[in-house]
Amino acid sequence: MIPDLRSRLKAVAERASAPVPRADCAVFRLEGPLPDGLEQVTARDARRLGLEAPAFDVRRALFLDTETTGLRGAGTVAFLVGMGWLEGDRFVVEQVLMRDYPEETSLLETVGARMAGFDSVVSFNGKSFDIPLLRDRFTMARLRPLWRELPQLDLLHAARRTWKERLENCALSTLEASVLGTPRTDDLPGALVPERYFQFLKCGDMALLEDVLRHNAQDIRSLAALLAHMARVYAQAEAQTSMLDVLSIGRALERFGEVEAARRCYRVVSVTALSERARLQLARSYRKARDWAASADVYRDMIDRQEGGVDAYVALAVLLEHYLGDVRGALQVTERALWRWSGADRFRVADGGTLDALERRRARLEKKLSRIRETTTNGRKG
Repeated sequence: MIPDLRSRLKAVAERASAPVPRADCAVFRLEGPLPDGLEQVTARDARRLGLEAPAFDVRRALFLDTETTGLRGAGTVAFLVGMGWLEGDRFVVEQVLMRDYPEETSLLETVGARMAGFDSVVSFNGKSFDIPLLRDRFTMARLRPLWRELPQLDLLHAARRTWKERLENCALSTLEASVLGTPRTDDLPGALVPERYFQFLKCGDMALLEDVLRHNAQDIRSLAALLAHMARVYAQAEAQTSMLDVLSIGRALERFGEVEAARRCYRVVSVTALSERARLQLARSYRKARDWAASADVYRDMIDRQEGGVDAYVALAVLLEHYLGDVRGALQVTERALWRWSGADRFRVADGGTLDALERRRARLEKKLSRIRETTTNGRKG
């Protein structure tokens, strides 16, 4: 009985280890003209937009977008992966489609092989969604990704840094309409894509996926156009018509190390209706760089313009006392602030302090200045 059981278990194991016939996925290829300016995108442009890598060659960049069976959960699968790249004077879009679940392995291998031929990935929310999803699906399929960990340029994050203050949202469709000037017509909403795919699985009618394929291809082309457009916008930051955009671009430039370019943006905005916000950014920029005197000058300018409220006085007093060694000046600024609001009700200011805090600051500075005078006097007597 035991030998018979062993033989039966062996037979089951052999059947389980036998290779499952693999179904090949479908691959579609489209070509079109290069988006205007795409070929001129440089490594500096990419770093301004958030690429965390020293090198970037737009001809070695893969534009990637997935269509999935859902937005979360272990069962979410990328059934369509769109990839785009520059090829000569053309922009190529390749779409890899899983027509049924047995084709997932083929899809993953095809996508992995394509990615292995590039040096970076450009996506729209790919850092948080597309790439982690593909990585998880490779693991689930017991496949080793054929691509190394490529540097990623996620244009969603770059778009939010640039336009979130002006636009209602930074969805790709919004950017197409409001930034690129190319609104979509007769497009399948992304929220309906999973439902359309499940309908296709039931009947196998490829006509159901025509809108999905068109939607995905447009996403890829828009990614390329958006990259080229954003590179131009950042290169001409001071010339943008929206001062909200100029201010936002300045903050982004400073974040990624282009401090002087950022300050030029702040100065442009400082003569507009957004003057207070721009001067505050400029003052903070100098302070971050430990240029205490320049930061203090900006706060003085804000106070003269009656910008910044109590906070501008407090910030200047702190700089004068702790970084420029001017206790008398700090006391004068504090007294000026108290005089400025002497007739106002007690109120809370942005940093959580109150006018009572200004009075305590004045008392402390008076004592400190008195000690300095005593020390100076005693030193002279000695």
